Amino acid sequence: MTRGLLPGLVIALATAACGLTSTIAPTMPPPTLDVPSTQAGSDVSAPEGWDTFRSDELEFGFAYPASGRLAAGEGVSLATIDFAADPATNVVEEVISVSGAEGAGSCASPLAQGWALDELAPKTVGVNGVSFLRQTHSGVATGTSTLWVAYTTQSDERCVSLGYELRTFDPANLDPTRFPTPPVSVDWQARVRGFEAIVATFTWLR
Repeated sequence: MTRGLLPGLVIALATAACGLTSTIAPTMPPPTLDVPSTQAGSDVSAPEGWDTFRSDELEFGFAYPASGRLAAGEGVSLATIDFAADPATNVVEEVISVSGAEGAGSCASPLAQGWALDELAPKTVGVNGVSFLRQTHSGVATGTSTLWVAYTTQSDERCVSLGYELRTFDPANLDPTRFPTPPVSVDWQARVRGFEAIVATFTWLR
């Protein structure tokens, strides 16, 4: 597994809702979801200012904004990429999880465990020639809202899943005497589009 910066397609980071800058939202629209197919490339194309993640064992890679903090995982959890929360927003946590295995039988996102398939809006989509199962779920608990989106793909005996989790709080619950200027609620749809721009860089390396 290596991490480095590669030249390639240029995608700048964009301004999100209410004039705030999202760490992963691109200026360009999300990738077109077209007819599913599978293709392999020789390398990972990274937008300018992005880093790359590669798994030499499972032979895949993708690019992500350099503002993300990469941490190695264990077992099927290959890595996490954490984006620091901006105190001017209502974001509690924003993280991408990378999981994968070879010869594990069924191919599924760890985020989908415990949920019935029809509860997760499953849809098979093609992103830049790679076929993914897209699943998503959202909920509210103890004053916070959680949204996750997972893109899972399989090639030969290799299964890889990229999962995005966004946890936010309701600024209306804050004490106005302590927070006269409450944090701004982020545009979660823009955040998801930013994640999907990361998914669009995914490449099987064989």
